[in-house]
Amino acid sequence: MEKTLTQGRAMPHTIHLAITEHGAWRVLAVAAMTLLRTVFAPVEADPTERLSEHLRRDIGLPPRGSPLPEAPMLPVRW
Repeated sequence: MEKTLTQGRAMPHTIHLAITEHGAWRVLAVAAMTLLRTVFAPVEADPTERLSEHLRRDIGLPPRGSPLPEAPMLPVRW
């Protein structure tokens, strides 16, 4: 369901409004923390590692520990 404005205009969200409301140092600190949080985010484990060999085969995954399949070389056509 959408909310419709009956009066006035919606205020756009800009960096200038954020700086005016919260201050330049706070906006800069939050921006820096957001950038660092994405750079140093923990690496999530592969969810397919918890699957049994039977389920891996059912969804088309190779067995654990097998080498990755190589793509066949297509003949060069001149």
